[in-house]
Amino acid sequence: MNLKFFIKKTKSATSNIYVRFWDSNRIDQTAGTKLNVQFEHWNKDKQEVKNIVSITNRDFTNSKLRNLKTFILDQYNIDSNSQVSIQNTWLKSQINIFFGRVNSDESHKVYFVSWIEKFIADCPNKAMPPSESTIIKFNRVKNKLSDYQTHFDVKLRFQDIDLKFYESFLFYCQKIEMLNNNTVGGFITIIKNWCSKIEIEGLPISPQYKHSDFKALSNKTKDIYLTEDEIDAVFNHNFEGSERLDKTRDNFIIGLRTGLRISDFMKLKQLNIVGDYIEIETSKTEHPVVIPMHSQVKAILQKRNGKLPPVISDQKFNEYVKEVCKTIGFAEMVDGAKMVNKKDEKDFFGDSKVKIKSTMRKEFGTFPKHELITSHTCRRSFASNLYGKLDNPTIMAITGHKTETMFLKYIKITPREHAEKLKEHWQKMEIEKQAKRNDTQND
Repeated sequence: MNLKFFIKKTKSATSNIYVRFWDSNRIDQTAGTKLNVQFEHWNKDKQEVKNIVSITNRDFTNSKLRNLKTFILDQYNIDSNSQVSIQNTWLKSQINIFFGRVNSDESHKVYFVSWIEKFIADCPNKAMPPSESTIIKFNRVKNKLSDYQTHFDVKLRFQDIDLKFYESFLFYCQKIEMLNNNTVGGFITIIKNWCSKIEIEGLPISPQYKHSDFKALSNKTKDIYLTEDEIDAVFNHNFEGSERLDKTRDNFIIGLRTGLRISDFMKLKQLNIVGDYIEIETSKTEHPVVIPMHSQVKAILQKRNGKLPPVISDQKFNEYVKEVCKTIGFAEMVDGAKMVNKKDEKDFFGDSKVKIKSTMRKEFGTFPKHELITSHTCRRSFASNLYGKLDNPTIMAITGHKTETMFLKYIKITPREHAEKLKEHWQKMEIEKQAKRNDTQND
């Protein structure tokens, strides 16, 4: 493979810089770069702008030429070894892609968000299409990137997804959108995955997305769960006189005893109850699960003449369930996070004044336990209370966790509780040893 930059003599004082690229008899093409240089400023031997201080754009032009050469050679290696037909306009097309000069129908070959839009649009046609919930996540990240572009008045190209973008995007998400690290970390994970796919397609993505500093941030989660005794207290409390809290409690118990997400246990219907089991295809994973009915769930159905409690919206449930737990007396001060309203405020970064959005955001601290209870407490309590009593694959089959690593991150067992389990195990062993000694003595 050979590549050469050169200029052509014209009547003008400047010339377009041309590229000739050839590889034996497979390809020999020439195209203009639309980078211009004055004749006396061109170094023919080095194929670059002369290193003269008075030439103001020499560094910019030479840098572009070096990067363009690398891009063309890399792209040719990919295309020529991937059974891609090398057309007569191949070189011109690669130059246009490198400089971002494309028609609207080819913008996905240059611009990051345009590529994402096409990627999402193509998802339903894949052999194994992502779930609806995954598509929702993709769209959320795409929308956040679009908001970022609007805020900073930029249009991201593949080459722009570097460490500078990473720092800028973190600043935007954390300081302007007021998002927590776990949310932003989820965005970064998806962005890195997209960058990997773009690289596989042979498009000019910045390699800096693979840098160790381009990482997904996270806060150590402090989500709480209810113990078996606390769940029993919820079930046994008398909410007579408040139908609102009574139906909230009943829905809460169903969530606690099934391990289902609120989107699933709120959509349960009579047809999902098959004998002593609940059978449902979960909305997030589209995975069928079968759950034996707990005695407390059976009691709720019996109380309501075989019917499920009335449905409550997610927002109202999360509001009412805190009241339920406060009424019962879950006032222990615990570390955790809750959603609070961040009011409009103005902050200053450098010389620019940035208006912070007003919205609900997660705040970490120490709060009464009832203030931290949400619909998500159901699944964490279900998994945490069964951990160590059933084998992990059985619990995971119901919760829908695909890997044990994900499951173990999800459960909320404290170091003291782990120690208690070990203590119980040793006590059980001592009892068994003593029983054997007694049997031996009796013989």
